[in-house]
Amino acid sequence: MRDAPLLERLRRQDEDALDQLTTRYKSYVCTILSNMIQGSGGWADVEELCADVFLTLWQHAGEVESGKLKPWLGTVARNRAKSWLRAQHSLPMDLDEIELPDDGPGLEDEAIRSELAAAVRKAVDSLRPKDRDIFLRYYFYLQPVETIAAALDMAPVSVRSRLSRGREVLRKRLEKEVRA
Repeated sequence: MRDAPLLERLRRQDEDALDQLTTRYKSYVCTILSNMIQGSGGWADVEELCADVFLTLWQHAGEVESGKLKPWLGTVARNRAKSWLRAQHSLPMDLDEIELPDDGPGLEDEAIRSELAAAVRKAVDSLRPKDRDIFLRYYFYLQPVETIAAALDMAPVSVRSRLSRGREVLRKRLEKEVRA
């Protein structure tokens, strides 16, 4: 069964639909969570966070667009892991240690993922040093704005502003890279 009918049933509080979606996407969500919290927590933590993700789906089923369930779940999982890591004060040591979940064994998929990862790394590396440091601290080391501001002797509003400008620069560079 496709996601759209299950989402529609879920919006009507059908627990069986939630069970089916959980069965379908649990390994995907757990892979994201496991990769994000590796070295900081165990399998029990991953399972608890996974349950939180599907509870969020239950509570917000009306907000999920048909055809966008998988990326929505991935985003919720990543945000849950970030929150958990912040609460544990456990931050990943290196950007290369965070692995993306594997959606399939195809060589073409792997090539696309590698190209995308290289394009993102190139775009991040092209930022000015201070902007790159802020971007990496926030998005990859999962540090809150206030921690970054204190470490770099900046006002939190300045950090947020630099993050916003950095995202726009990255978006433009990645769009240019994709078109090339």
